[in-house]
Amino acid sequence: MTTSLDREKKIIEILQKQGSASIQELAEAFGVSSMTIHRELDKLAEAGIVQKKHGGAALATQSPAGCAMCGKPISERTVFIVQLESGEQKRACCAHCGLMIQSHAKDAQQSLTADYLRGHIISADQAVYILGSELTICCVPSVLSFGSRQDAEKFQKGFGGTLGNMREAVEYLHH
Repeated sequence: MTTSLDREKKIIEILQKQGSASIQELAEAFGVSSMTIHRELDKLAEAGIVQKKHGGAALATQSPAGCAMCGKPISERTVFIVQLESGEQKRACCAHCGLMIQSHAKDAQQSLTADYLRGHIISADQAVYILGSELTICCVPSVLSFGSRQDAEKFQKGFGGTLGNMREAVEYLHH
């Protein structure tokens, strides 16, 4: 049985691959009712990740709300989402702000981040981070998320920085 969070993550993956999907298509893919899909899409729409359209949904181009940490606009390419136990989601403009939110939230349940190179949503726990590269995309010090170590190493060769896991990235930001 899939959980609500698992479905949300898979819905995002489907929309990344297809661009959009119908309610019926998603309900059949998960073996759940269309009302369950509506509830999942409502949560994702409220978080600014998807846009609901008549009979379906597509990925949102940019979040209407700013970063929960610094207030900057949120881009799909650098978004960081902290899921709290209450079901609330805190969205950040980049891994820097997202990791700060997560490290201060006592009730953080799970975090997702965008792979900077490929744009896919990945588990923040599994991400490889480049800390302090020469390329500053958003907040300083720069922290970028990658879905694979190989991609991060290639990026590091061109822009410098240090590779780290999530724990090391949080320590880097606190020092």
